[in-house]
Amino acid sequence: MGVVQKDFIMWYCLLLINKMKTIFITIANRQQARNILRTDVLKTLKADFGVRTIFFTPEFKVGEYRKEFSGDNVIFEGVSVLPRFMSHSDAFFGRLSLFYVKSPTAKFLRKQWLLLEKKQPLRYIASMAMLFLFGNLKFLRVSARFLDYHLVRDKRLDKYFKKYKPNLVFTSNIIVPLDRSFLRHAKKRGVRTVGMINSWDNITLSKYPFRILPNHLVVHNAIIKDEAVKYLDIPKEKIFISGLPHFDFYVTGKRSTREEFCTNLGISSDKRIILFASIGSSLNPTERQVLSLLDDAIVKEKLPKDMVIIFRQHPTEKTLVGDTNKSSNIIIDDSKTILTKENSYSEILTKDMEHLADSIFHSDVMINTASTMSIDASVFDKPVINIAFDGWEEKQFHESVSRFYKPSHAHYQPIVKSGGVRITYSIDDLIEVINLYLNDPTLDKKGRRRIVEEQCYKLDGQSGKRIGIFLLSLIKN
Repeated sequence: MGVVQKDFIMWYCLLLINKMKTIFITIANRQQARNILRTDVLKTLKADFGVRTIFFTPEFKVGEYRKEFSGDNVIFEGVSVLPRFMSHSDAFFGRLSLFYVKSPTAKFLRKQWLLLEKKQPLRYIASMAMLFLFGNLKFLRVSARFLDYHLVRDKRLDKYFKKYKPNLVFTSNIIVPLDRSFLRHAKKRGVRTVGMINSWDNITLSKYPFRILPNHLVVHNAIIKDEAVKYLDIPKEKIFISGLPHFDFYVTGKRSTREEFCTNLGISSDKRIILFASIGSSLNPTERQVLSLLDDAIVKEKLPKDMVIIFRQHPTEKTLVGDTNKSSNIIIDDSKTILTKENSYSEILTKDMEHLADSIFHSDVMINTASTMSIDASVFDKPVINIAFDGWEEKQFHESVSRFYKPSHAHYQPIVKSGGVRITYSIDDLIEVINLYLNDPTLDKKGRRRIVEEQCYKLDGQSGKRIGIFLLSLIKN
């Protein structure tokens, strides 16, 4: 009898005698699929035949996920995409929750709205007053969450709880409606819950609702842990630091050769590579202008002629680059995986992670606009340059990309203060720093190491496994 047959018989026997524990896990979008399904989180859970894992994902993705991640103790359930609000009471508490986090960014965004709209000052004053009250007085937040829990009725997921009777619910992105609904259902049934902060800006950006809090919280690093204690009222002993699970691939994955990478993009392997990682038009509408100015700088030999710029499109928002895509100095990289013709959506598959890792690994300098890519580049010890100017335009501060580097954008301050990135405020400044880094890539190495230490917790390839083990420890306790 083979090993696989023995394992299956063991799992089947456990199920028959009703000793198998059940975990619910939400996968609302592509980032969670990457962070949970395509890391050792899933592998660790699948390896324990005393546990079955039920994944809940949008209906149109179920078929693809079942083909890619099937297993004897893994089940995928498709659920309808939940609306932002399902009732007037739900909408009321959803909007009220946006006043719970009084961060520097929360205050700035309200002021920015006032300046952009140029009207309704009374609404701005009322908004700031609400932020002051709920942001400073914990008992108001606790009371609001209590009323939210008791007054909002939600029975949309009842059938799954009756069918599977879970022992643990893990919501992998607690700010989205699907995860919030699962937390609400679990709490009403006394089922232990674990939530996860999906990204470094989720808390301080103050644009997301933190309404139903989990029993335990998984975060990437100590910075987010401190924010969760300060702004979300979660006890520090209930917070588990995991590291970034999708960064495990940077440690464990194999990189392609430079020749292979350059051939795939049609680049000479003799060229020095500047990786320009787009943040998308909505956050930086003048990236195209910066790209055009860099192309002109190469033509005028202000930058080396043996240099090529790879402009990496943001995976969810395409930037229109105009005539720059015709330049021999620029390669537009819009590589991503689109699944299903009927419901076109992108996924971050292993080949996509490999391509991103190769792009950073083989680059000489990284350029971005206050992006998480500053962390990715630091992992590979690549010099990082941030754009803090608006192409050839001059914008007011509340519209300019320079705002991203000020204390008003709290999540990016550790990067600004790290000494690991150079922030440029003009095209001449950008050209000068590119040349500096090309001549000496060891500049600011200590700062990049600080970024990795602060943002990644442990860069050991074990973050996904840590999350899996943590979940198993809770379900078996």
